[in-house]
This record gives sequence, C-alpha cells and structure tokens, in this order.
Amino acid sequence: MIVKLPISAEMVQDLYFVRESRGWFRQHNWVIAHFDAKDDLLAELATLKGWMKHSYCAVAPKKLAKLVRVEA
Repeated sequence: MIVKLPISAEMVQDLYFVRESRGWFRQHNWVIAHFDAKDDLLAELATLKGWMKHSYCAVAPKKLAKLVRVEA
C-alpha cells in the first residue's frame, strides 16, 4: 500500500512494515507499507485506515477533503 503522508512520513519510517521510499516517492512524502502473509494486518488496521484518510485528504480537491474531515 502506498500513501501520501505529508506531515508524518519521516516519523513512520521506523515501523516494521514500512519500506524505504526512494526518489520521487521519498521527496514527495509517499510511504510504502508492505505486509507478508505472516504479518498481523488486523493489529495495524486502525493505523492504515488513518493513513488512508490522511492520504486522501492530501491529494483530493479541498472541497472533498473537507467532507472527509467533517465525517471523522
């Protein structure tokens, strides 16, 4: 899963499921989350949902991003 995290991209690099972003992705604060079959995806589900919401708000038109933030 690749998400844009403009505020926290640097902070999450130490998580076990985050792979190092390179080049354009790193420069523009994109984070790559990778899970193997043996990883406990459910344990990280809340984090991933939050990341998806932040990523959407980072790239969506402001009007649509505002709707997502209000629902939270």
